Amino acid sequence: MLRIITVYDWITVDTGRTAIETIINEILTFSEINPELAVHITTVFRWIFMVLAAYILLISIVSLLTTRATPEIWGYYMVEDGGGYPITHWENVIGRSKSTDIRIPLRTISNNHALLVRRSEDKWMIKDLGSGSGTKVNGFSLDPDKRYVINPGDLIEMGGTRATITPPSVEETRNNRYMRRLDREPVAPWKILIAITAFQMMTIVQLVLSMGTEITASALISIVILSAVMWAYVMIFNAMGRRGFEMEMIAFFLSTINLAVTASSDPGSVLKELIAILLGLALMIFMCVYMRDITRLRKIKPVLIGLSVIALIINLVFGTAKYGATNWIKIGESGSIQPSELVKLAFILIGAGTLEELYEKRNTIVYAAFSFFCLACLALMSDFGTALIFFATYLVVSFLRSGDFSRFILTGVGAGAMGLIVLKFKPYIASRFDAWGHVWEAEFMDDLGYQQTRTMSFGAGGGLLGLGAGNGSLKYVGASNTDLVFGFVMEEWGFVIAVLAVLCIATLSVFAVMHIVAGRSTIYTILACSAATMFLVQTMLNVFGAIDLFPLTGVTFPFVSTGGTSLMTSWAMLAYFKAADMRRNASLAVRKEE
Repeated sequence: MLRIITVYDWITVDTGRTAIETIINEILTFSEINPELAVHITTVFRWIFMVLAAYILLISIVSLLTTRATPEIWGYYMVEDGGGYPITHWENVIGRSKSTDIRIPLRTISNNHALLVRRSEDKWMIKDLGSGSGTKVNGFSLDPDKRYVINPGDLIEMGGTRATITPPSVEETRNNRYMRRLDREPVAPWKILIAITAFQMMTIVQLVLSMGTEITASALISIVILSAVMWAYVMIFNAMGRRGFEMEMIAFFLSTINLAVTASSDPGSVLKELIAILLGLALMIFMCVYMRDITRLRKIKPVLIGLSVIALIINLVFGTAKYGATNWIKIGESGSIQPSELVKLAFILIGAGTLEELYEKRNTIVYAAFSFFCLACLALMSDFGTALIFFATYLVVSFLRSGDFSRFILTGVGAGAMGLIVLKFKPYIASRFDAWGHVWEAEFMDDLGYQQTRTMSFGAGGGLLGLGAGNGSLKYVGASNTDLVFGFVMEEWGFVIAVLAVLCIATLSVFAVMHIVAGRSTIYTILACSAATMFLVQTMLNVFGAIDLFPLTGVTFPFVSTGGTSLMTSWAMLAYFKAADMRRNASLAVRKEE
């Protein structure tokens, strides 16, 4: 990272800094000569910002929620005297239960009898799930502890039924491909790119008009570089035949807000935020390509468990306290890293699994033990907000893995009891709950409720359009650009843009749920739903905590809050959403169709 910073500084000094400083001086000179006109320009910009933001985000949101992948039929499970069952997933449970993919309503069939998984080249794998009557293939009894490769036409016997797998007809295969081509194409990125670029360039002018000499050239250059990277990313992958860029457009827009918030509150940190974005983007691309092979995902899990355990232990031993939580590790004099943010990526991947993995008790026990370890470490760090995010994700993953709602409730009750114990022994966390809902009372207004009362006051002062980037006062309150960033955006960018930012996170979550039907594997479904859970809970804690609907827990707003580790993790986690995107040639995580 030091080398990256050195190269970046050399480039900006020799090529861009002088030009940017000249632009700053020209804008400031114009503002001094025509102060009234500068005020009018700022007012017009505020309206344009709102219109551009609404256009950028609503077009992306509508495209994500209206373009769906058509489920394909990979074959048929043909039962003698029982008809054919279309196979629309790569992984299928055969059984009597209503929750199975191929339901055979006979008493001789177990609720979850066998697992049928599609493999490459139209071959299949079958595994008995410990059924009462067992499973046979071509007369051979299957061992429940082993999986077997079968071919279309092999005789499968279970519970007195005889069946075979038949591939779809040539005509049906052609029809599937034809229907895929008729799917509505994702929205073209070019108009959105132009709109985001206009938003970014106007942001630069707005920051100069508002902050004058307080704004640094490196902060403005960082916004220009983000714009260039955005265009390069889309042009490169569009040339490679990729079509779906809505998620990235949302992330680039929110990252622009991030740089503007950081430039307004701490201009010297904008470069670090840009580097975090670039690292996160690179990690997202790598993860998308890596996740194309499920076998690789299964093999890397033990490595991720080991690295996560080591990272959290190091955090416990060498961590430094910040806002009451010991979840930071200092690097040098001014740098720091938050290991728990990086562990989020591993936590999701370790919890996800193929159907075969989900039916193995050993994997469930390992994940439960790993989750308990993570939550215990976070409790010791007094990082209550992140612990809530991890726990909510654990609940969702556990439910998706088992489908057992009663276990979901019992786990939640047990965690609630543990939470009460933590509150008893962690006075700092308990004090947050004491002030919850009472921040306007005299007892708390200038003490435990200081941050929320100022957030609500300054945020409300921004109105629909905001005061303009750099014109806010909340930036002088502690944690304004991290824990209180929703109020920061409301004050400087307006209520409309703040709400649109929340809708973006909600849209990603809805998209993940919508594409469960066409999912290739449960591992991709769980990855997307887990990432959606983390984003949603994190956003809710940040927004509702800032306005006193929830206790202030000290978590960041994905993509928007200042914080290099959080920003990089948000970008990387976008890969899990991309893995669930089954629209034709839309996702980097899916091999390109010809």
